[in-house]
Amino acid sequence: MSVDITGRHIEITEPLRKFATDRLEKLRGIMDEILEAHFILTVEKHQRHIAELNIKTRGDFYHGEEVSTDMYTSIAAVIDKVEKQILRDKERKVTRKRHNNNHKGEVITTTSVVEVEEALGQRLPRIIRTYEVAAKPMSVDDAAIQIEGSEREFLVFRNADTERLNVVYKRKDGNIGWIEPEA
Repeated sequence: MSVDITGRHIEITEPLRKFATDRLEKLRGIMDEILEAHFILTVEKHQRHIAELNIKTRGDFYHGEEVSTDMYTSIAAVIDKVEKQILRDKERKVTRKRHNNNHKGEVITTTSVVEVEEALGQRLPRIIRTYEVAAKPMSVDDAAIQIEGSEREFLVFRNADTERLNVVYKRKDGNIGWIEPEA
């Protein structure tokens, strides 16, 4: 981390430099990726001590400015202000990540199906591929006749009139159902 301290109408003494860098080290516990920090310390007439702080990280830039009657107070206040900005930004990022992965308030970090089933306490439905279907072109009546004579519960076919996939199936009441997708 590179720390630059610029003084305007003030001489940057070693205790002032040490105070600023020590207080800035507290921010490292919050954010490790601080690349550059630049203090601009200004003294104006009538005892106005202004401390500006610009922090550059990998993806963000933070700026703060504070005015008081003492330079040490200004430095402490500007670091606190930038610390609040960093914490607010960090919380936003964490909340955004959590919001995207929200699963009814609980997060499951397991990877196998067996572990997920144990965590939920129920068996999950599995997709089992039984056979491939060749969707032959035929009329709805031909498909109904073909499914009546077979033991299969459904038949996928290409409707000869519309050239779209359709399904006929055996209903529990003994009739034959027909599914045609909307246009």
